[in-house]
Amino acid sequence: MTTTETPYLLGSDPDELRRLEEQAAALAPATRTILRLAGIGPGMRVLDLGTGAGDVAFEVADLVGPGGSVVGVDASAQALAWAARRTEARGVPNVSFVHADLHDVPITGPFDAVVGRLVLLYTPEPARVLRRYATLVRPGGVFVAMEYEMSAAGTLPSTPFAERLVHWLTEAFRRSGLDPLLGARLGSVFDAAGLPPAAVLGLQGYRPPGDPTGARMATGILRTLEPVLVRTGIATPEELGLDTLEERFRRHQDEGELVFRLPTLVGAWATVEEGHDD
Repeated sequence: MTTTETPYLLGSDPDELRRLEEQAAALAPATRTILRLAGIGPGMRVLDLGTGAGDVAFEVADLVGPGGSVVGVDASAQALAWAARRTEARGVPNVSFVHADLHDVPITGPFDAVVGRLVLLYTPEPARVLRRYATLVRPGGVFVAMEYEMSAAGTLPSTPFAERLVHWLTEAFRRSGLDPLLGARLGSVFDAAGLPPAAVLGLQGYRPPGDPTGARMATGILRTLEPVLVRTGIATPEELGLDTLEERFRRHQDEGELVFRLPTLVGAWATVEEGHDD
């Protein structure tokens, strides 16, 4: 997800976009469950905020089917070019993309739904974003948001090694002025936007010993965050040891027979009533 509402912490170079694809694969079951529970279904016209590499747009396109359509918006031209290539390769005819900042999207509604995953985290006033885009939803349509509760990540049982990695992750976001626990506050954000949520639901993925997902995800995000971690004094390059981190994590997980816990993906959704104003 990229927006110029606040500087996007993670960038959109090819390595980061590949990391986002891997993350999206891990989040796909939770994302699909939340979208279905929120009522995303056949024939709907849906706006995907901060579409990035396009993964949420593809999930939505599958749910709305050939009679529906998805418009993905992102501030990164590089991410959208990547998403467009993936769309063509997948042969998905009902997805299109628009290059625009979240605060200046040249799109008019109405949409049957607006969705966004890991988008509000990068906006200084998430309730204002909800209010703004609720105006593009038809009366009776739905707004769906999904955000991380990052502190839930780690291993079962927990270990000092895993706890240190999660500390690095959450502190990098905090010191960048972002809230790594936004998912836990998502219901309050909807309330502040005048959109009482129909439900707030947290889903968490687990990976058994021997599964490389945790090691890859941890190494990928910390590699992206390395400049912030080092600049703010959270960790030194030597402490991070990124060249060997994935191998060390996998060995640590396997030897300890540890289960990897993904960050909790919290989803909230609300019906937009007639007359909702920005």
